[in-house]
Amino acid sequence: MIYRRNWLWFFILVFLPLFLAGCSGIRWQMKETVFLVYEELYSTEGTVLPISGAQVLVLGEGFSGEKYTDSAGRVVFQLAPGTYTVDISKDGYSTIRDSITIYTLELTPGIYPYGLIPQGG
Repeated sequence: MIYRRNWLWFFILVFLPLFLAGCSGIRWQMKETVFLVYEELYSTEGTVLPISGAQVLVLGEGFSGEKYTDSAGRVVFQLAPGTYTVDISKDGYSTIRDSITIYTLELTPGIYPYGLIPQGG
């Protein structure tokens, strides 16, 4: 009986804290999040052109990041699970505002495509 009680205390004091620490480690795991920014050309082929130099601003609880797209219209952020507001802008185009959620057990990188519309077009 004492032997079983010792194992119970051993489990509570050793394994339970390790298990809970592991769960909280997964909870704050960083995710590669890719934003693709392109200009949508209204044609029958549905052609798109990447937009370089577009500002991508990501705001979330305890996070604020600003980057600019490369020549492929791509920018990458490392984001913890949570909800974020995304603003995408470039001179000559209408600004886009969106809200995204990164989930805790998401195993693949998130890819978010956005099509900017030229102003006056």
